[in-house]
Order: sequence, then C-alpha cells, then structure tokens
Amino acid sequence: MVIVVREIGLQLLITKKAVYLITDKENGKVYVGSTTSDYGMLLQRWRSYADNGHGWNKELVELINEKGYEYIKANFQYSILENYNAKVDDDIILERGSLWKEILQTRKYGYSSN
Repeated sequence: MVIVVREIGLQLLITKKAVYLITDKENGKVYVGSTTSDYGMLLQRWRSYADNGHGWNKELVELINEKGYEYIKANFQYSILENYNAKVDDDIILERGSLWKEILQTRKYGYSSN
C-alpha cells in the first residue's frame, strides 16, 4: 500500500492528531477514525493500515478475511477530515470523530462500529 501525501506534507502526518476518513471506492462505504496521543500521531496510525490493511479495526479485519489485503490496496482512499496540533486534548479529537461518524452515518452504513 502506498500512502500518497498531497499538499499537506510529511511533517503534518508526523506531528498532528486528526480525524480521518477511509473510503472504499468499490462500494462507497466509509470508515471514520481518529488519532490521539494514545495511538501516536497520524503517520503512525496510517502506517498501521499500511502494515496490515486494517489498523486493528474489527470491520476492516473482517473485510480482509473475506476479500483479502489486495482488495484494500486496490480500493481504499485515505483522507483527512480535520487536523489538530498535538496539544489538543484527546477527548476533543474523539468527540469530533464521533460527530463525523454521525454525520456520515458510518456506524449504520459504513465500517465504523464504535
């Protein structure tokens, strides 16, 4: 899997917390995730997806078990919805992630279960 860094630069990925979106271009389902200090910054989180395709998310693990890692590499697109500096409280990041899950209805129609 190749993570393409467009316009934002590597420094942002290393130093920022974020709410991000993973889009399955094959079926339109989406997953909203967030990066907090507990799990490293954005680059570390996205590296976990590059390493195993699922970042330890239950629904994505199931998808890989069903369709394989090649499906993820061919069909997933990663986007940043919101980014924050490292000093922003993790609870704010988690609240914003939850709000995006509600807005995009990813718990009902996507890959988010939490």
